[in-house]
Amino acid sequence: MQTCAEWIMQATGITCHSDKVRPGYIFVAIVGRITDGNAFAAAAAARGALVIVSDSPARLPSLTLPVITVPDARLALARLASLFYGNPSDKLHLVGITGSNGKTTIACMLEHIFTQAGLTTGLIGTIRVNTGTNSFPSTLTTPDAVSVQHYLAQMLKNKVTHAAMEVSAQGIDMHRVANVRFSAGILTNLCADHLDFHGSFASYLEAKAKFLDLLGTATPLIVNIADPYCQAIAGRFSGKLITAAIDSPADITASITHLTTYGSAFTVTVNRPLEAGNGQMLPAGRYPMTLALPGRHNVENALLAGIAALVHGLAPETIGAALAGFRSVERRMNIFHLEGLTIVDDTALNPGSIDAVFAALASFRYNRLIVVNAIRGQRGTAINAANAAALTGQRRKLPFELIITASNEQVGPADSVTAEEKLAFLTTLNTLKTDYTYTGSLSGAIRLALRHALPGDLLLLIGAQGMDAGRQVLSSLAKTPENPCRDQGHYPRPAWSAAAE
Repeated sequence: MQTCAEWIMQATGITCHSDKVRPGYIFVAIVGRITDGNAFAAAAAARGALVIVSDSPARLPSLTLPVITVPDARLALARLASLFYGNPSDKLHLVGITGSNGKTTIACMLEHIFTQAGLTTGLIGTIRVNTGTNSFPSTLTTPDAVSVQHYLAQMLKNKVTHAAMEVSAQGIDMHRVANVRFSAGILTNLCADHLDFHGSFASYLEAKAKFLDLLGTATPLIVNIADPYCQAIAGRFSGKLITAAIDSPADITASITHLTTYGSAFTVTVNRPLEAGNGQMLPAGRYPMTLALPGRHNVENALLAGIAALVHGLAPETIGAALAGFRSVERRMNIFHLEGLTIVDDTALNPGSIDAVFAALASFRYNRLIVVNAIRGQRGTAINAANAAALTGQRRKLPFELIITASNEQVGPADSVTAEEKLAFLTTLNTLKTDYTYTGSLSGAIRLALRHALPGDLLLLIGAQGMDAGRQVLSSLAKTPENPCRDQGHYPRPAWSAAAE
């Protein structure tokens, strides 16, 4: 019987989705969390599949075409995709970025730095994919294995030399990045997230630790060593380790000299000579940098991105100039003004990112703070309870009005808030004696915020998919006669209320 590698020579494509099968495709049947790909093998055969690959052949229907049995269908899919597209990552300088927060900003920073250095650059991330000549919105932080290899192959075709890629814990666990060769890895920070998929924080951490297995012994791993969980994982790495931190001992550090609403100034100190590409060594030294983004966490992001650029041979001066011209990523501490209000829009979706946003607000000047938070839909009760607790913790440090929404009218089935998720969030707030107002719709929540906001106030819009349309809804409502932002009345602090929608 032919091996998978031999079938590749005849194949016209690879897929694990039966509806994407075309004549000559290899169909890999994957047992998923909800559906079993083996049940669609007959449909794949009818569409002209060349061969079926499965790790559960007993689940397959009776077939006339060949079946290859493998130990792990997901791993086989990744391997086949890499072979089919000619192992494209082997020919790229590809930086893999994992962690709970900061992945998107760091990936975009790296794309910008590489581009400003005159390199042809690619990106695979949460917000978009850039294959060098074509940029389009993405649907997953880390796409499926076939899409990953396809995008990397497109980059090579488009003469891309340097690229950045976000690597999620789910993507690691599901082998979407197996057979991807990274030229450097970045570990940003770790906090509770994706507990619905991983089951526990310990399992989530273990999935992140598997990132180390994707790096070769000669591949540098850049770690935020100030994060205790990152520090623990870094202790398991046997390859080249480069530690980074703000105002803490590390190989490369950043010291913030100026932090304002609209940016920061900091000094990067290389505390030991660093191998900086092509066998060159960057000597120890100090390099002043500026960044037009608020928040200590963005200085940390810039530090990690800058180090990745350094190990790829870029000069500190080139990196500094690029960072000075970098602008914010969509829904990452976006600041704008509307009718006398300052608005901050951020995709804060776990306790770590919530804390980072509130820490950044310390440099803002405002009269009152109003927070509209969107509950995370279809992500489980644990993360929503944790987010509610994080908001309570911030509420104990500074006063703000809190409005919670399920964004019912703005999300589809994949992101709709369940009754259990809503209950977990609100029960946590009630148990911790945190005042809030709840509205089912995003428009209702923002309308309420506008009704009581006064010029000089700060309105914070936070949350993942449920708040994606927040800025658009806000702009629309602010122009309507019933929301002129002129209410002079007192904004109450109800213990709990459910606005009629």
